[in-house]
Amino acid sequence: MQKLKNLGSGFLKNKILIENFSFLSILQAANLVLFLITLPYLFRILGRNYYGLVVFAQAIVYYFSIFVNFGFNLTATRDISINRDNNLKVSEIVSSVLVIKFSFFIIALVLMYFLTVFIDSFRNYRILYILSMTACLSEAVFPLWYFQGLEKMKYITFINVSTRLLSTALVFVFIRESHDYFRYPLIIGAGTVSGAIIALFIVFSKHSVRFSFSPLSTLKSYLSDNVLYFLSNVSTQVYSNANRIIVGTFLGMSQVAYYDVAEKIINVIKVPFSVLSQAFFPKFAKDRNISFLKKMMYGTILFTIVIIIAVCIFSFPIISFFTGSANIVSVNVLRILSFSLLPISISIFYGDIIMINFGIKNEYAKMRFFGLLMYLALVACLIVLKCIGVYQLGVIVIAVELFISFYSYFICRRALLI
Repeated sequence: MQKLKNLGSGFLKNKILIENFSFLSILQAANLVLFLITLPYLFRILGRNYYGLVVFAQAIVYYFSIFVNFGFNLTATRDISINRDNNLKVSEIVSSVLVIKFSFFIIALVLMYFLTVFIDSFRNYRILYILSMTACLSEAVFPLWYFQGLEKMKYITFINVSTRLLSTALVFVFIRESHDYFRYPLIIGAGTVSGAIIALFIVFSKHSVRFSFSPLSTLKSYLSDNVLYFLSNVSTQVYSNANRIIVGTFLGMSQVAYYDVAEKIINVIKVPFSVLSQAFFPKFAKDRNISFLKKMMYGTILFTIVIIIAVCIFSFPIISFFTGSANIVSVNVLRILSFSLLPISISIFYGDIIMINFGIKNEYAKMRFFGLLMYLALVACLIVLKCIGVYQLGVIVIAVELFISFYSYFICRRALLI
């Protein structure tokens, strides 16, 4: 009876965490199903060259999205979580973050336009690159960080699942041949922007948050507080996503397509890590329970090892499902990239959760920056030695993630946090 009581009290104590984890799991499961439906269809309809072109455009726009985000998805989540009972402060945070992010989107859009004017490869496919910027607009106005901070992920789940279902249906209706490639970013972007509008309506009408233009001094304060996290995020995302651009530049769009399929599968496998991080981050911001965090981490590491083994065994049928044939390049890249999951599962806890919540932002920024330097140095060596290839780039990803995980562990140990 006592064990049952303890179990019940433990459930009630972590009810919000379990609820948010459940909603995020539903969201990611829905995204996974839609991904399994659309990717094979797009690969076959667009062909590897046009599919590679779409992926290349997405990779470029992703870096603009990093600029627009400016690290607020972490810091704004933390600030909302801490000040959730202060409606005046919450209104200030929401207003300031939206103004800053939308201003950055305008800058990003202007920069993209100039790229399509002065660079031939961009100018030839201008409509594709401009339409792809709808993803950047969604990053600017979707208040994901607000609902994460309040630990109310049911809103995000309902909105995203609904808009993604509609977008997926439209993909099958309007993309029927390879020359329809430019419609894909428009359809997906329109869906996410519509979801953002619905989310903002909930924030301002249902939650009584008031929008106001904050003084310039307040905006500067939020920007200055986020500079290090922005630089850290840039460092992380460069070495996490640059491989598609490098492959496209040196090896061609066909190789981008094969590499992207393997990378997307790994990104899908990362979903449980992302769900856990998003659900646990605001809870840890409040109670900072290191003991509970360690238990979560050990369970995650064990789960990761099982996943890596499964990927290595079933890589041929997995790739065949998505591309129609077991292309050996995609199979080997998938196996190589799967080993990066283990260090990632460790650095999520030591780096993204502990270091950020304890305000160790200088060391966090250094860690990410050194990871970027390591990545750039290794890629430069491949270019100089003229041995750049998809397998070598995959190994570099593993090396960098290992460095990040060891660095974050060392910093947490030195600060006596674990």
